[in-house]
Amino acid sequence: MNSSDSLWRNRAFTRLWVAHITSGAGTAITNVALPLAAVLVLGATPSEMGLLAAAASLPNLLFGLIAGVWVDRVRRKPILVWADIGRALLLLSIPAAAFLGQLSFLHLWTVAFAVGTFTVFFQIGAISVLPALVEKRDLVEANSKLSTSDAVISIVGPAAGGGLVQLFSAPKAILIDAVSYLLSALALSGVAEQGPQQAAQPDSQGPDGPASGFRLAAISFGREVGEGVYELLRTPLLRALTITSSLGMLAGSLAGAVQMLFLVDQLSFTPSVIGIVAACSGAGSLLGAMLAGRAARILQAGNTLVVGKLLWIAGALLLASADLIGYELVAAGVSQALVGLGSTLYFVNQISLRQAITSVRLLGRVTAARRFVLFGVATGGALIGGALGEAIGLRATLLVGAAALTLELALLYFSRVRRARIE
Repeated sequence: MNSSDSLWRNRAFTRLWVAHITSGAGTAITNVALPLAAVLVLGATPSEMGLLAAAASLPNLLFGLIAGVWVDRVRRKPILVWADIGRALLLLSIPAAAFLGQLSFLHLWTVAFAVGTFTVFFQIGAISVLPALVEKRDLVEANSKLSTSDAVISIVGPAAGGGLVQLFSAPKAILIDAVSYLLSALALSGVAEQGPQQAAQPDSQGPDGPASGFRLAAISFGREVGEGVYELLRTPLLRALTITSSLGMLAGSLAGAVQMLFLVDQLSFTPSVIGIVAACSGAGSLLGAMLAGRAARILQAGNTLVVGKLLWIAGALLLASADLIGYELVAAGVSQALVGLGSTLYFVNQISLRQAITSVRLLGRVTAARRFVLFGVATGGALIGGALGEAIGLRATLLVGAAALTLELALLYFSRVRRARIE
C-alpha cells in the first residue's frame, strides 16, 4: 500500500482533512471580504489597513507561548473544536453589526484580534496533532494533501468571495465563513487522538514549605516554555528556519498591509476582479502542492525551499510593476500564480522538515516559540507597511517587501537549510 492510500484509510486524518477543507473554504472568502469591508464600506487608509493586519497577527505575539504549553498539556481535539466555534460566533457579529448600521473600524479590528487569538490555538494544535495521526514517512504526503486542498479552495474561494462581495456586500459574504467554521467543528469532533504525554510537574515543596498553586503553575509554565525555546535554539536547522522565515514574515506583512489598496486604488480592480486575481494564487498553490513531494525527492527539501522562494520573489516584483507593464489583470494574475506556486513549495517542505526533526511531545511548544518570533515580526511589519504606504506610496512598499524576500533567499542559499533533507 502506498503512502497516499494509507492516508485515505486513516479515519483520523480524513476527518482532519474534511475539517481543513470546510473551514478553509470560508476563510478564503473572508480573506477577500474582510479587507474589502474596510476599504469599500469604511474607506480605510493605508495606516488603518496596517492596523487591521496587525490586529490579526498580534495574538501570536501575546498568546503564542501560552498556546504552545496548553496544546502540549491537553488533548488537542477540543482545542480545535472550540476554536472553530469561537471564530464562527465572532464572525457572525460583522454582518449583524452591518445590518444594524453599527459597523465600525474598531469592530473589525476587535473581531480580527479575537479571531486571530482563536486561530493561534487552532493552528498550533493542528500542526502538533498531525504527527500523532500519521506516520513520519507520510508527513510530506499528508502536508501535500492539506496544501492541495488549500490550493483548490484558494482558486474557488476568492473568486466566489469577490463575486459575493459585489453582489451582496462584504459583511454578508463573511456569513459563509462563520458557517464553515461550525461545519469544521462538527467534522473535528470525530477525530480520535491519543492523549499528549504529560509534562513532569515541579516539586510542590519549596525550601520554605509547600508552594502555592499559582507559584506551581508559574514554575511549570516557565519550565515548559523554556523547553520549547531551548529546543528551537539548540537545533541548528530549526534555528536557521526561524531566522529565514522571520524575513519572509516581514516581507509578507509589509506587502499585505497595502496590497488590497494597491489592487483597488492603483489598478482600479473591482471586487470580482480581485477575486479572480486571488484565485490565480490558488492555481499556483495547487500546482505547488502537487509538485512539493516530487520536488523534495528530486531536489531534496532544502533546495526546494530555495526554488520556492525564487518564484515567490518573481511574483512579488511582477505585482508591484503590473500597471507599468500594461495588461494589468494578466500581470497581476501571473504574479499571484507565481507567489502561490513558490510559497506552497516552500511551506510544504519547511513544515515537513520541522515536524520530522521535532519530538511530538515538544512540537506544540517549539511551534509556539517559533510563531512568537515570526508573528512578532509580522505585527511590526504590518504597522510599518501601513506607515510606509502613506509615506512612500503603495508600489514602493511592495518593493520593500520584495527586497526582504530577496534577503531571505540569500540566507537560505548560504545556510545549512539548503542541504536539509527528510530522511
